[in-house]
Amino acid sequence: MRIRRYIGKDAQEAMLKVKMDLGSEAVILNTRKIRQRGFLKFMSKPMIEVLAAIDEYPGVKSNTTSYSSNDKNWNSNNEPVSKSREKEEKIILLENKVNSMENILQKIYEEVQRPGKNLDKELTNQKVSKVIELFQNNLENNEVDTKIIRQLLDMVEERCNSNISVNNTALILHNLISGMLGKPETIKLREDGKPTVVMFVGPTGVGKTTTLAKIAADYALNHQKDVGLITADTYRIAAVEQLRTYADILGMPLSVVYSLNEIKDIIEGYRDKDIIFIDTAGRSSRNKPHFNELKALVKEVGADEIFLVLSTTTSMNNCREIIDSYSFLGNYKLIFTKLDETPSLGIILNVKQYAGKKLSYVTNGQNVPDDIELADIDKITKNLIGSI
Repeated sequence: MRIRRYIGKDAQEAMLKVKMDLGSEAVILNTRKIRQRGFLKFMSKPMIEVLAAIDEYPGVKSNTTSYSSNDKNWNSNNEPVSKSREKEEKIILLENKVNSMENILQKIYEEVQRPGKNLDKELTNQKVSKVIELFQNNLENNEVDTKIIRQLLDMVEERCNSNISVNNTALILHNLISGMLGKPETIKLREDGKPTVVMFVGPTGVGKTTTLAKIAADYALNHQKDVGLITADTYRIAAVEQLRTYADILGMPLSVVYSLNEIKDIIEGYRDKDIIFIDTAGRSSRNKPHFNELKALVKEVGADEIFLVLSTTTSMNNCREIIDSYSFLGNYKLIFTKLDETPSLGIILNVKQYAGKKLSYVTNGQNVPDDIELADIDKITKNLIGSI
């Protein structure tokens, strides 16, 4: 007995294969539904499996036995050769059709998957855009320069990719802004026994004199340094009296410079001090004679440290003009005042990027010596990012 297994998409197709292969004398042993193997099995309907058998030596009449098995017109199953070939051709045709159907289904599957991928990408892009928009609004509200915002958000998109989230974006943005602001620096004291000369410059009304007094008090009271004060701001009577009041309270000597020729001798008179702080008059670059006097003073003093004092209430356009005007200073550090008078701190990041100089102190009130601190980069950064 010869037993064979046949599979079709339905019972009719399976039975057709049985009859074509074994003939109408075949006996059906078993029928069941099965899942077809392969990458498309999750999309395929159950197939029908038929187990059929036929007796290889069936009982026949005596006249049929006269034919030899070697007769070229008959095959080993006592079937005409032409019928056997026809049967094989039908099986091959059927298999080709099945293969063709698989190819068609594969193409359909690929077409169905492609829009899905595009949809996922589109949804991801929408999510990225929404998160980016939240932080963009915060940076704009803090008056961060448009070019800096674009630069920051481009870097955020590159680093976040599809894993973007509010928390992840905030962390990346925090690191980027902190890196731009850099580590703030205080006064670098001389180590050769000579006094460290520190000069304060900047436009009028930014709070240079008060800031100088705060820093001088900090070094005298908290660092136990011997401090001397010099003021070259003789254009404002109130400026000299203001600094003299601070000097009396703190117990520091104060000298007033009335001409450029005096400055060297006054500094020499303070050679026993640890630090000498020099206050200057506010100067506008538009007033060429006055600004040239400041340039001459800076050159004559040759200070070890120079601080450019700016107010956070000043517009970025004015800050650019100021920074361009004071470019003759070469190296200097930035001090920002009046943080208590503005809700937005974008000007700090803008100026830092534009000037390319180190941050130092920030002030947030008029109280001497309390309302001053080294710039807190984490605090400034969080202010710029805002809360979501």
